[in-house]
Amino acid sequence: METLAQFALSIGLAYLLLEFYCLPNSWLEAIQQSKFAAGGLYFRALLITVLFAGISMFFVSALGPLLAAIAALFIASVLIAGVSAYLPDRSRYYLGQQLAQLAVLLLLVVELSQAWPLVSVLFEQAMQAKVLVIIFAYLLIWGPCSKVLGLILQRWSPLTEQPKQNLPMAGQAIGMVERSLVLTCVLLNQFAAIGFIVTAKSIFRFGDLKDHTDRKLTEYVMLGTLLSVAASVFIGLAAHALFHIL
Repeated sequence: METLAQFALSIGLAYLLLEFYCLPNSWLEAIQQSKFAAGGLYFRALLITVLFAGISMFFVSALGPLLAAIAALFIASVLIAGVSAYLPDRSRYYLGQQLAQLAVLLLLVVELSQAWPLVSVLFEQAMQAKVLVIIFAYLLIWGPCSKVLGLILQRWSPLTEQPKQNLPMAGQAIGMVERSLVLTCVLLNQFAAIGFIVTAKSIFRFGDLKDHTDRKLTEYVMLGTLLSVAASVFIGLAAHALFHIL
C-alpha cells in the first residue's frame, strides 16, 4: 500500500509541476489554436511520458509492461489534449481534461504495480454506507436545495430580471459554496465557524444593501441566507447522526 501510494503521488506531483509550472504558455496557446497540428501538443505528451518513465523505473522492474505503458500514455496524452482543444474554453471542460489525464496516469500506475486487488478493496470501502451518506448530503445541498430554495423564494423575489451589473448565476453559485462550507462545518462539529461564514457574507452584502431604497431586497437576501444556512445545518445534522449510527 505504501509503495503504491509513493508511486502514485510521485507521478501526480510530477504531472502537476509540469502542467502548471513548467510548460510554456506558448505551447498551450498553440494547442488551443492549431489543435492536433500544434507541435506543442506532442512535446507536452513527450515530456509527460518521459517523466512517467523516469519515475516508474524506480518502482517497476518489468521492461515489457513499462514500454507498453509509456506508449499508451503518449497516445492518451495527445488524444486528451487534442480533443479538449475543440471543446469550449470553460472550467468544466478544462477540469474534465485534467481529470482524464490524471485518471490515465493512475490506471497505468495501478497496472504496473499489479495493485488491482488493492483497488478492489478500496472501492469496497468507498462504497460503505457511511461514505455514501456524506456523498448524498453534499449532492442534496447542491442541486435539490438550489431548486427548492429558488421555488420557496420565488414568491418574495423583488426582482423581475437580473440586473445587468450582476454576474450571471452568481447568486446560485454563492449559495452552493455557502451551503458546502456550512455542511462541512456541521460534519466536523465546527459550529462556531458557521457564524464566521454568515458574518463574512453579510459584510460583503452590506455595501449593496445599505444604500438600497427598497427594503424588500434586504429582507429577500436575509431570508435566502437564513433558509440556505438552515437547510445545510439540518441536512448536516441528519448526515452526522446517520454516519454514527451506521
